[in-house]
Amino acid sequence: MKYIFLLFAFLVFFLSGCSSDSSSDDTPDPAPMEDPMSGDPMDPMDPELPTVDNTGFDLTAQDTEGWEMIWEDNFDTNLSQWNVWNSGAFNNELQFYQSSNLFVEDGFLFIEQAREDAFGATNPFDSTNKNFAFTSGRIETKEVYGPVKQEGTLRISARLKLPAGEGLWPAFWSYGDPWPTQGEIDIVEFRGGNTDEYITNFFYGNEVNIPLTNNTTGVHQVGVDLTEEFHVFEVEWSQFSLVMRFDGEIIRTITNADSQYVDDLFNKTEQIVLNLAVGGNFFNGMALNENEIPDQSYLIVDWVKVFKQ
Repeated sequence: MKYIFLLFAFLVFFLSGCSSDSSSDDTPDPAPMEDPMSGDPMDPMDPELPTVDNTGFDLTAQDTEGWEMIWEDNFDTNLSQWNVWNSGAFNNELQFYQSSNLFVEDGFLFIEQAREDAFGATNPFDSTNKNFAFTSGRIETKEVYGPVKQEGTLRISARLKLPAGEGLWPAFWSYGDPWPTQGEIDIVEFRGGNTDEYITNFFYGNEVNIPLTNNTTGVHQVGVDLTEEFHVFEVEWSQFSLVMRFDGEIIRTITNADSQYVDDLFNKTEQIVLNLAVGGNFFNGMALNENEIPDQSYLIVDWVKVFKQ
């Protein structure tokens, strides 16, 4: 019995010493990443985000002279100004959107696309559960915008670094429900396999799910790889035109001469959207091989801003 007591005392002394030694290490633990919505610590198994090479075009004060900024998000804290999708989408896309694919760190928003199984609602209007082979993220502003509300021309801008890879479909756009009665403006749609071009477009219709616009797609070959650096994509939305800008320069102007529905669009209000889709109708006729889609990629957003004039 005496030996058992001595052994027990030795173990208590030994463990106390270990505890004391570990507590003497005053090196602070690294601060955990925070959830973009709640600010809570992220799961330590979340992916290591890519290092950002912050090169490329950015707006200067001279570029925005004469414009009043009425809203911005520089992604310094969280996504409290945005609604987050948690469902599938439309257009036969392959991804399930979820909040765990959104990261706010070091002044950037990272929208992650990943090859992983998911199970959830088909889309926000169809709660039927289905299997998905990819996950990604989609956010929409809680605020809505429209020249009828702002009484002038709106300028909606974002600084983005687009991801490269077959089947990737990142987009920066605006729309209102019920679609397309509030219109849709596609400021940039990008196919990750064609890195030197992007698409602009718009939709409008008087009835739900029936667009009246035809042949409004514009393809812009810009002569640079859009995935290597940041670029600024913009639309100036006024009563009589949609003016698309790339890195500060006008790249396309859509007027009633191009589509009679530009005037109708002016009276509507829309939310701003950022998302990274995978596959879908955007790749029709391109014989997309799902095996060639990257296992992981990121749409990186520096800022989004809205001006009026």
